[in-house]
Amino acid sequence: MPDVCETMTTSTNHLSFDKKNNIVAVFLAEFIRIRGVVGWFAISSVGFILGMSPLPLSAYLVPLFVFLVSTFCIISFTFAINNRYDIDSDRRNHKKIHFNAMASGKISTETGAFVNIIFVIIPPLTVTLLFNLWVFLFCLLLIFWMWAYSSPPLRLKGRPGADIIWHFIAFVLLVLWGSSIAGSLGLISWLVAVSIGVFSCIAQVLNHINDYEFDRESGTVTYAVWRGLDTTVATLKVIIILHLVFLIPLIFLYSLAYSYTIGVLIAGILVGIFVVETRKHALGSSAYYFPVVLGFAVYINCVIYQIAVLFGEPIIGLSFLA
Repeated sequence: MPDVCETMTTSTNHLSFDKKNNIVAVFLAEFIRIRGVVGWFAISSVGFILGMSPLPLSAYLVPLFVFLVSTFCIISFTFAINNRYDIDSDRRNHKKIHFNAMASGKISTETGAFVNIIFVIIPPLTVTLLFNLWVFLFCLLLIFWMWAYSSPPLRLKGRPGADIIWHFIAFVLLVLWGSSIAGSLGLISWLVAVSIGVFSCIAQVLNHINDYEFDRESGTVTYAVWRGLDTTVATLKVIIILHLVFLIPLIFLYSLAYSYTIGVLIAGILVGIFVVETRKHALGSSAYYFPVVLGFAVYINCVIYQIAVLFGEPIIGLSFLA
């Protein structure tokens, strides 16, 4: 028969381990919203790759470390500070309360404020390793812009139309931020940044449309509530057209540069058509989804193109750069 004290100690350790795991899970899923952080981080990582030059990989060890640490903190701060100022509204929204640990009471507002301060302090300190004043100032600008979305007195998310513009600028900055740390802001970085910025507006306006009923009933004035559902849908269509327009130079300059990028482009078109045909009844208008799939294919091609250039492969496709 096992010793009673040993059994109690084992049980206590097990409970302590489970509690620690639960705290970590709450922090990741409901405080910084790790899924959103990973998605935004991936977008900024595209910028980092696009900003790389044909240098030895060892030359990117410090920039990569700076990028990983600072970008994670800045994006985590963006989601966490949003949760901090959305506590009251998220408590009333059964869809969102489980994604806000402070609204559900799992993490205190004091703890949240402390962690957010840490998130703000670390990036500028880390960026000093690059000895680059431009990147340091860019870091401060990015932190400010992420703060301005959720925090009073600006709180741009509460200003109809301004929140959509905020998303456009934020995603442009995220791409250019990655490229700046990598060391180069070339044409490909700017074109991808602007295109992804427009792409982010599609997601934001769709979010307004999906939350329209709750926002109207709760008194939350979004662009959809302010301008009405019909106008918002029309705005979404205009943004989709703009997104397609900004994809055109990326397609001609980079997606037609290699045989495999041409293959990815064709695959993106076919998958987009497949998604439209198989899910249009469940998702709504098919016009919203084809550009999304096509956009992903084009952005993947830009990364492939940049990697091919870094390894010195000659352009063999139909690109106008040839």
